[in-house]
Amino acid sequence: MLKTALPNNNPWYRHPFVWLLITFPLTAVIAGFYTFYVAVHTNDGLVADDYYEQGKEINQDLHRDQAASARGMEAQIMLGSNRQSLRVLLNQPVTGTLKLKLMHPTRAGFDQSTQLSAQGPNMWVATLPKPLEQSTWQVELSDSTDKWRLYAEWQIQPDQVLTLIPNG
Repeated sequence: MLKTALPNNNPWYRHPFVWLLITFPLTAVIAGFYTFYVAVHTNDGLVADDYYEQGKEINQDLHRDQAASARGMEAQIMLGSNRQSLRVLLNQPVTGTLKLKLMHPTRAGFDQSTQLSAQGPNMWVATLPKPLEQSTWQVELSDSTDKWRLYAEWQIQPDQVLTLIPNG
């Protein structure tokens, strides 16, 4: 005897293939909303709104580098074990206050700056607002009047001494 297939009278939501077909477009819509949320709520540190002004500042930086080079300035930076305290040794005495900038190459939100306090004619110390993470940093040391600057790129490693020299 020949058996005939009976029609399945279940409602549409009881069929597994319907849910399989709905899953992929629904996942794409949810991923789109998440991507939109991330795009709106995160900072794009690589895009500068004032790129023209930053370009004009490059010439000022060159004069500061030349002034430090003419004076024969160099400095060494040592990071404490807590990754927050710094000690700076200069090869010659300076007067006034010193500024130290630590800039992350890709995440501007991680940048830190601090003023150094003198512990002697050639030694300066500072405590950073936040501990440095083990990453690459661009380090700039300058006087408070911005007449000279020393620069280096720093790949932070334990017990490493960084030497700053005039850039260029």
